[in-house]
Amino acid sequence: MSLDANVLLSFYRFSPSARQALISVLEALGDRVFVSHQAAREFWRNRLAAIDARNTATEQLGAALSRAENQVQDAVRVWAKQTAADVAVEQQMLRSVRQAFETCSTTADGVTNESSTFAYDAGQDSVTLALQPLLADRVGDPLPPEQHKDAVAEAARRTQLGLPPGFRDAKKDDVGGADGSTGDYLVWLESMLEAEARALPLVLVTGDEKEDWWWKHRGQLLGPRSELADEFQKRSGAALVMLRPLQLIEHADVLAVMVSEEARSDVERSTTSDTPIWTEQAVEELLARLRYEGREQESVIRQAAQNGGSIDRDSLYALCGYGADRMLRGFTRPTARITADLAAEGYIDDGVSPMLTPVYDGGVQALRFEIPPEVVTILGSMDTSHQEPTNRAF
Repeated sequence: MSLDANVLLSFYRFSPSARQALISVLEALGDRVFVSHQAAREFWRNRLAAIDARNTATEQLGAALSRAENQVQDAVRVWAKQTAADVAVEQQMLRSVRQAFETCSTTADGVTNESSTFAYDAGQDSVTLALQPLLADRVGDPLPPEQHKDAVAEAARRTQLGLPPGFRDAKKDDVGGADGSTGDYLVWLESMLEAEARALPLVLVTGDEKEDWWWKHRGQLLGPRSELADEFQKRSGAALVMLRPLQLIEHADVLAVMVSEEARSDVERSTTSDTPIWTEQAVEELLARLRYEGREQESVIRQAAQNGGSIDRDSLYALCGYGADRMLRGFTRPTARITADLAAEGYIDDGVSPMLTPVYDGGVQALRFEIPPEVVTILGSMDTSHQEPTNRAF
């Protein structure tokens, strides 16, 4: 059973009960668990961003709750003034609003306080400390130099011809050490080689749901692409099985591992998304195209990310050097156009949230512009001040 990097990185998103459930399954699997050298490399490269994503999401929630509380309280005061409501009624409503938002904040803090156990230092990080005994001596060796060179060439050939796996990552730039489509092919090749060496069927567990891995019909993942199943069968004479982390949990009873419904639901929520989201490569490409066109929207997006996801009208005017008579009609058109181009070129799936969304709050002028939460996380994690070695084993 070969685990992709995204399965290991999901430990940073899982609740404690979900994490323990997956640990129990991996313990029961014992030496049947395998992590390719490429998957381990990608885990170490991306684990800091995974920690940052969790922390950023918590900060975003706090900021959003604070903004919403202020907006609701302002609306209550305006309502009370316009309707001549009794002062006692106004104060009671304000207290109720304050209590409601305090409850939300307290609940969020209770759920996310475990973030303190995640650390940049792998020796202090609860996830790496949990994975090390599970994966010790189960990470594959890197391909020999000549074989690696041939694999990179084969990955490029497949990308050009639209052959799986990895062709959906064909537009990824080699940024920050990312391997683009080559990474997917290396995981695939190294997993096949390990299964062949053991003379066993290949069970590949991945959180990647793109169609260069899966046979999809009406949005449902029905199994591995036939090209992949045929390739492995011809090489080894054995079958290929692909599972998502949720399916691994759902089959835990086969290993005599009991998983609670709570843990199963937590895994499902953490690994299933019906809404396409922005990826790092797509964000970088959109910003690069805005920069090439000389568009102010690039700076606006970056500033909004630094502000936790939004930029108000006054700050936008100051940043862009606009005069008071400047209208913002059509301000989002460049980002909308480039987003449509990126979807057509395969950088992102159709239906992602708009990169810039105006918020009017009932008026005719946009009071602020917001960017998607995942974009805040992506831009925040581009700080390379904490570099993790990418060739270490567990």
